Order: sequence, then C-alpha cells, then structure tokens
Amino acid sequence: MRPRIKYNDAWDSIPLEFVDDVIGFFDQELQPTHPLRAFQLFPLAKCWRKYKYLIEEEEPSDLLWVLDLHRKIRIKGKTCYYFNRIDSQEELDAMMQGDFDAWVQYMKDAGAWEKD
Repeated sequence: MRPRIKYNDAWDSIPLEFVDDVIGFFDQELQPTHPLRAFQLFPLAKCWRKYKYLIEEEEPSDLLWVLDLHRKIRIKGKTCYYFNRIDSQEELDAMMQGDFDAWVQYMKDAGAWEKD
C-alpha cells in the first residue's frame, strides 16, 4: 500500500491545471539516462522554495518517489538527479517533517514569527 501524504506548510499539492507544465519541466530537466524516464510520471506535491517533488506513475500503482533536483547521485557511472522510492509511511512522514522544520526555521529567520 502506498504511503498517505499528510500535507504541511512546507509541501503543497500541485493543482491539476499545472501538472502538464511540471511534466514538461521534468522532460526538459531529467537527464536522458535518468531511471525515472522509464515511467510516465505524475507530480503530486512540491516542497517550498525547492525543486523537490513527490511523484507517482500516471497509471495507478503503489509506487511513490521523491525527486530532488537540488541533489545528484551516481548510478552506473552516470550522474543524475537524486530520487528515492518511498517505501513506508514512517519514511515519508520523517522527510516531510524535516522539510517542515526547515520551513519553520526559515520563517523565524525571515522575521515572520517572533523569536523566543
């Protein structure tokens, strides 16, 4: 069973009217040998101020990935953008909580909240 996305202030769902634009962005940015090119991708959510996305296949499946265009990894001697399959609810919740904590700190540093 695919993990359930629990949105927070650091993550926003991607409105359906922008999905085609995001898919076009992936087609433009992903390296030709990137492993995710083997799938028809459908973006679900985007992290604030980052090119970090939660994506799934267009056809229904239990696969959920995070794609981070700010990080790179090497696969079979080639560099590609970081991606990771989310295998459990705990893994997804921990990642989203980390991004939320970074968002809170950013808001405090920007003066949006009173500092303690």
